[in-house]
Amino acid sequence: MSKRPVLLFLAAAAVAGCTSGQSPTAPTTVTASQPPPIVVPLPTAVPGVLSLVMPIEQGDQATTAFGVAPFGYHGADHAEDGHPGWDVEYRIGGTVRAAAAGTVQNVFPDPSVAGRTTVQIEHVVGTHFYRTAYTNLATVTAGIVTAAAVRAGQPLGVAGTVAQTVGTTPVTYAMIHFQLDDFEYYRDVPNPNAVTPEPFLAADAKLFFDRLWSTAVSSTELVEPYASNPRDLRFPASRTWTRVSGDGPAGIRFTRASARSPNYDYAILAESGVATEAGTVTLALTARPFPSIDLVSGTGRRLGMYDIVSDQMRLSIANAGGSRPTDLGAASTYRTPR
Repeated sequence: MSKRPVLLFLAAAAVAGCTSGQSPTAPTTVTASQPPPIVVPLPTAVPGVLSLVMPIEQGDQATTAFGVAPFGYHGADHAEDGHPGWDVEYRIGGTVRAAAAGTVQNVFPDPSVAGRTTVQIEHVVGTHFYRTAYTNLATVTAGIVTAAAVRAGQPLGVAGTVAQTVGTTPVTYAMIHFQLDDFEYYRDVPNPNAVTPEPFLAADAKLFFDRLWSTAVSSTELVEPYASNPRDLRFPASRTWTRVSGDGPAGIRFTRASARSPNYDYAILAESGVATEAGTVTLALTARPFPSIDLVSGTGRRLGMYDIVSDQMRLSIANAGGSRPTDLGAASTYRTPR
């Protein structure tokens, strides 16, 4: 279970997915058709589906560092197994809340962060057992003890802070790791019961989460762009983005060679799918409101900025030697299939 995100992969500092797991061996065909709407399937067919609210209330959210770190991402801290939950950023002093009614199963010192606490809550729906876990709590609310009954939305404690230096800029933020375990669901990986919370969210909670997700940023999103990514992604991993509006390149393919490295290669694609330019990618994820991206090839450096929300990317990229765009007003829109 992750105790805090590695911001080297999620917001350009260290602590806190996709197509096939292999790079294409031939040019990717570029088409103008859009993929079907994203449908996140329930991870189990067993009756008794849990309904979740978010463990954070409106007003307690923050985007100082990353906002939300997605389920399933592969970074240095989850290179083999994929992230088994969401890391949720809070305003400093923000309250962590129970995502569903249940019974406190465990309260114990966080094994990854000295002075922090983990709370685990058991939820029973019929004969179906679930557990939610909340890590990196700086304090625990009185009465949150083993065997105590809790209601959905009940305060569990205060999110712990993390202090990092990104380049030369100090960054302090608060966060927890939020995990859902479904004990009817198993994988041959660490945290074998961990499933994405996304399809379990109640309607209002899903609307709130979607707003949070629209402001999140992650260095893995060029290849793992969704809030819920496959934990079994294998590397090298590639993803192709196809232009659906604007006058930018017809397509662009990003490839990560290793889950332990945040580095990407890119290929600009013509309408035919043939690569017309290739090189490496440099990201600056702490830029607000949008991160910057540099495409570096043998003929120069293209400066740009972008925004990715699940299967849609807005990208504004200058010609080699040109100035970086100051906003996304003239950005081209790209889509990628799940």
